[in-house]
Amino acid sequence: MNLKELLTSERVATNVKAETWEDAVRAVGQLMVDTGAVAESYIDGMIRTCKELGPYIVIAPGVALPHSRPEDGVLKPCMAFISLDPPINFGNPENDPVSLVIAFGAVDNQQHVDALRDMATILAEPTNLEALRAAKTKEQILQVMWSAPPAA
Repeated sequence: MNLKELLTSERVATNVKAETWEDAVRAVGQLMVDTGAVAESYIDGMIRTCKELGPYIVIAPGVALPHSRPEDGVLKPCMAFISLDPPINFGNPENDPVSLVIAFGAVDNQQHVDALRDMATILAEPTNLEALRAAKTKEQILQVMWSAPPAA
């Protein structure tokens, strides 16, 4: 599946207010729940994974990538994206504060790896990251996400 199939406009929100990193993870997870892509239990799984493994999900300056295991409630492959206003700390001193939260749900480990690789390709390009941070609308976010070439 490509990013256009995984990240639909219904799973993008901008200028989301969150008090804590848990609120941010719940907000991005709720977009996947509301579109029938994951069960409510998947949100709890993402939070539990972060608590168990630490703020490793903050993969780049200002970017968090929460996720959990397929068995935690993934119903179909998906991705969701929120921008936070204001940014918040996730507990990663090198990459806090976080302004972009991109969650994904994969039905198996191969999809999990493919989704991470595609995201890494997009986020490795500084102009993409700048455009995502500057985006004020869903359309601007989707333009960046959908135009990125898939990882080889």
